[in-house]
Amino acid sequence: MESDDELIAIVSMECRLPQADGVDEFWQKLVDGDSAVRDLTDEEVAAAGVPEGRRSRADYVKRAGVIDGLAEFDSTYFGYSPREADILDVQQRLMLESSVSLLERANIDPQRTRQRIGVFAGSGMSTYLFGALRRRDLVESLGEMVIRHGNDKDFLATRTSYKLNLRGPSVNVQTACSTGLVAVHSAVQSLLLNECDAAIAGAVHVRLPQHAGYRYQVGGVLSPDGVCRPFDSGANGTVFTNGIGLVLLKRLRDAVADGDEVHAVIAASAVNNDGAEKVSFTAPSVSGQVEVLSDALQISGAKQTDITYIEAHGTGTALGDPIEIEAIKQAYGLDGAPCGIGSLKGNFGHLNIAAGIIGLIKAALVLKHGYVPPTVNVDEVNPALELDGSRYFVTTEGLPLDRGSENWAGVSAFGMGGTNGHVILKSFEPSPADESAAEAPADDAAAAGPSILTFSARSEDALRGQAAALADRLAADPAASLAAYAHTLREGRTLHPYRASLAAVDRAEAVTRLRAGRYHRGAEAGTNEIAFVFAGQGTQRQAMGAALATKNEHFARRLAEAVDAVNEHTDFDVNTYLGPDGPVDGIDTSVAQPLLFAVEYALATALVDAGVRPHYVLGHSLGEIVAATVAGVFDLRSAAALVATRARLMGGCPTGSMLAVDRLDEFRDLLDGGDLVVAATNSPAQFVLSGTHEAVDEAVARAADAGVRHQRLATSHAFHSPLMRGAAEEFRAFLHTVEFRAPGIALVSNITGRVLTEYEARSPHYWADHLLRTVDFAESMETLRAAGVRRFIEIGAGRSMSNLVRANLAAEAGLTPELAQTLGELEHEEESFADAVALGWAADPEVPVEAYATAARMVSLPTYAFERHVHWVEPTLGFGADDDADAPVAASLSVPAPVPAPAAAPAPAASAADSGPADLDGPTEEIRGIVAKIFESFIGAPAAAHEREFFELGGNSLMAIQLINKLRETFELDFSVRDFYENSSVSATTNVITSLLLEEPAHV
Repeated sequence: MESDDELIAIVSMECRLPQADGVDEFWQKLVDGDSAVRDLTDEEVAAAGVPEGRRSRADYVKRAGVIDGLAEFDSTYFGYSPREADILDVQQRLMLESSVSLLERANIDPQRTRQRIGVFAGSGMSTYLFGALRRRDLVESLGEMVIRHGNDKDFLATRTSYKLNLRGPSVNVQTACSTGLVAVHSAVQSLLLNECDAAIAGAVHVRLPQHAGYRYQVGGVLSPDGVCRPFDSGANGTVFTNGIGLVLLKRLRDAVADGDEVHAVIAASAVNNDGAEKVSFTAPSVSGQVEVLSDALQISGAKQTDITYIEAHGTGTALGDPIEIEAIKQAYGLDGAPCGIGSLKGNFGHLNIAAGIIGLIKAALVLKHGYVPPTVNVDEVNPALELDGSRYFVTTEGLPLDRGSENWAGVSAFGMGGTNGHVILKSFEPSPADESAAEAPADDAAAAGPSILTFSARSEDALRGQAAALADRLAADPAASLAAYAHTLREGRTLHPYRASLAAVDRAEAVTRLRAGRYHRGAEAGTNEIAFVFAGQGTQRQAMGAALATKNEHFARRLAEAVDAVNEHTDFDVNTYLGPDGPVDGIDTSVAQPLLFAVEYALATALVDAGVRPHYVLGHSLGEIVAATVAGVFDLRSAAALVATRARLMGGCPTGSMLAVDRLDEFRDLLDGGDLVVAATNSPAQFVLSGTHEAVDEAVARAADAGVRHQRLATSHAFHSPLMRGAAEEFRAFLHTVEFRAPGIALVSNITGRVLTEYEARSPHYWADHLLRTVDFAESMETLRAAGVRRFIEIGAGRSMSNLVRANLAAEAGLTPELAQTLGELEHEEESFADAVALGWAADPEVPVEAYATAARMVSLPTYAFERHVHWVEPTLGFGADDDADAPVAASLSVPAPVPAPAAAPAPAASAADSGPADLDGPTEEIRGIVAKIFESFIGAPAAAHEREFFELGGNSLMAIQLINKLRETFELDFSVRDFYENSSVSATTNVITSLLLEEPAHV
C-alpha cells in the first residue's frame, strides 16, 4: 500500500484468553513473561469425562489453557430464550459479546451509525454440539436443525451481523490456523474496495471439554509435557488452547477524521497457498511462506530492513520453527538492522484458529507501547535456526523500540493445509493538529459547567454493572473530562431499555453518585410520566436563580419575560429581589408571591424549552397558580396580573399565625371554634394549622404538653383560613375579568386532590376559594401515586417539595421516587437544573442533552457490563448416542399420555384467544398443564405468564415448528401452523386444543 489512502487503521482490539480477560490483561501477561497454560488436577480431568484408564497413562498430558466463565452468557442482551441460549455454541457466544465490546471500544453504536460495518471471522468446529446432540430432551423439544444452526460455524459472521444490526459484508473465513490473519486480510480488501466503512475481523477457537488434557503421540505436533517452546533447542511440540481475538479496522483517513484512537496501521497484507509442492497436506512449505512474506513487503512499500520485529507463527515444533525462520531470512534478507523474532505461544499456547489474530494484536501493542515482550520458555535458541551472523535474534528478553522513529513489524500465520497469511504493521503518530484536537482537558467545574452522564443496559442488574464500571474508570482517571465522558456515552453507546442519568460538575461527585446509586432511572416498558411540583410561599431565598440566569440563556430569557409581565402590576421591581443583595427574609406577601411566580414560571418553561415536558403539574398553594399557568389555564400576562392582585389582597388581610405539627388528634377541640383550621395536609404525618395569633399560641402550648412535634412558621398571615375571606371575595370579583382556558397538561388540584376538571379550571369560584380551602397535598400525591407517577421535578428553590413527595410515598413499601430539583443548593443552581434535565432524559431519551455533553472528541470508556447467567450443556469428549445423557438443564419433561376429550362441552367462545385462564377448569386445566410443560421445554424457563405469546417469550420460527409437532404428537390431533401463530400463548393454545378435541372450530 504505497499511498496513505490505502492504509488501514486498527481502531479497537478485543480478546479473551486463558487468564487474560481483555487486551490489557493480555499485554500485562506478555510483559511479565507469564504462562497461561496450567496443570490440571486429576479431579478436573475426571470431571471432563476422561476415563480413569486413559488419564492414568504416562503419556496422558494434564495441561491446558482454560478460559474461565465459558458457561456464562448474557442471553438477554441478544434476545435469546434461556433454552436457545443453552444450545448456542460457546464460540458463537464469545463472538457476540466480544463484538459488542469491540464496537464500544471504538465508540460505535451499531444501531445509529451510518457506517457499513463488515464482519470477517472464523471459528473452530463446534465440540459443544456433541453434548447438545446427546441430550435427547433437547433434540426432541428444539429439533436437530435448531441445535445445528446454533453450532454451525457457517453462521458465525452472519449471526453477529444480525444480532448487532451490521450491514456490511458478512463472511466466514476458514483456513485452519491462519484463519484469524486471513480474516484480517479479507477485511482489508473489503475496505480498500469500499465495500464497507469499518470491519470486524478475527477468529475464535474453543475446544471442549477444556479440562480434558490430551494424549501425547510420538512424532505428533503436541508437546509431551504441555509446554510450548518456540525457537528453543528443546522445542518438541505445541499445546492447543482456547481464545478469541478481534480487531476493528477502518481506512486510516476515516479513522483520523473520526477522531479514533489508532493502535497501529496495516501497511500491507498478503495471502497464498503452498499448493502441492510440499511433503504432505499438513506440512509447511518454505517457498510458500517466502512468497507470502515477500508479497506483503512489496505491497507495503517498506524496505526489508525497515522491519525490526516479527511476530512469528512460532509453534515450537522441530519441523515448523526452522522452516519459518528460513522463510524469514529469504524474504527479509540477512543484512541490515537487527530484527527481533518472537512468538506468544510460549505464553498462551497455540490458539489454533485464533492464533494469527492474537499475534496481530500483540504486534499492534508492541508498536503502540514501543516495547517487545520476552518470548518465554526459551532456555537456548535452537542452533538449527542458524541465526548467528544474521540480523535476526529471538527476543528472549524485553526490548524497547526506538520511539524517535517509525517502527515496522510483521505478523505471520500459517494454516494446516497450506494457506499462509502475512501482515505488515507500522506505528502511528498523530499529527500535532490531530493530537491537539483529540486532547480532552481535565475538568474545570467553574468554566465547563455540569455534564450529563447517560448510560443504559438490558436489565436492572446490568445497569448497576454499567454504573460501577463507569465509577471505577472515573476514579482511576484523574485527568478525566466529564464533558468527554458525557459526549462518548451519548454518541458512542447503544441505547438499551433500562436507562440511567445524572448531572455532575466534577469527577469526585460523579463517582460518589454512581457508587451510591444516586442516578435517575427509566425503562422502556416502565411508567415514565413526570410531574412538575411547584413550591409555595416561604420557599423564596436570596438571589434565587441569579447564578442559573448567567449560565442558561433559556432560563434568563424566560425570567426576563416573567419579570416584565409581573412588573406591570406591581409598584416595585422584581429584579430588586433577584440580585445577591436583594432582601427576601420577612418580605411582605405582596412581594413574595410575584417574586416566586416569576422565578418558578421561568424555571418550568426553561425546562420545557430544554425538552423536558411534564405529564402532570401540581403546586402547593401559590404553586398551583404557577402550575396552572404552565398548563395553559392562564396566559403569562393574565397570570402576572392575577398573582399580583392575589398577593396584594392577601397581604391586606388581618394578620395571623401558622403552625406545623406531625398529628392532629390533640387539636380536634381547638378546630371546632373556627379560629383555628387545618390549612394544609402535606403528608400523613405533616399538617399545618392556621388561625388567629391567640388560637395558634394555644395550639403551641397544647403541642408542647402532648409531646407533639411542632414548628411555628415564619409568616405574617394565616393563609388558607377564614382570615382570608375578605381577600377571597375581592379576588372573586377580579377573576371575572380574567380569561380562562382548559388545561393542556393534567393539573392536580390542591383543594380536591384530583385532576382538575375543565369546569373547575375555568371557574372564578374555584380560584377564589383557593385562598380559603385546605391545601390537601397528601391527597394530590395519592392521585399521582395511583396513576403510577414516580418522577417529580421540584420547581422552585430548595428541596421542600421533594421532601413532601418523599414523605407521601414513603408508606408504600419498595417505592422510591425519582426526584430532581431545579434550584437545589444556592451554589449549585446550574447543576441542579441540569440534573432535572437528566431526569427528563431517563424518562424520555428523546430529551436532548447535547448542551451538557460538549466535548469535541470521544474517549475510551468501559464496555458493556454483561449480565451473564449459566447456559450450559455438559460437553462430551466425542459424539455418540447415550441413553443416560437426558438429564435436563432445568426439570425433565414428563408429558402424560394423550388426553381424551372431556365428556361435557364447555360453552363456545368467540375465539380461542378471547377465553382466559378464568374459564379453565376440569379436564381443560389438565390440558393447560401439559401445554405449559411443553412450552417450558422449548423456552427453558417456566411459562408462568400464560398470556405472553411464544415469540414474545423468546421463541423463533424453527422452534415453533418443533413445538407444533410436539403438540400434535402429544394430543394426537391436527394442530395447524395457523392455529399456533394466531394463538401462541399457553392459554390460547390450550383453548385451541380443547376445541379441537371437542371437534369445535377454534376460529372462523
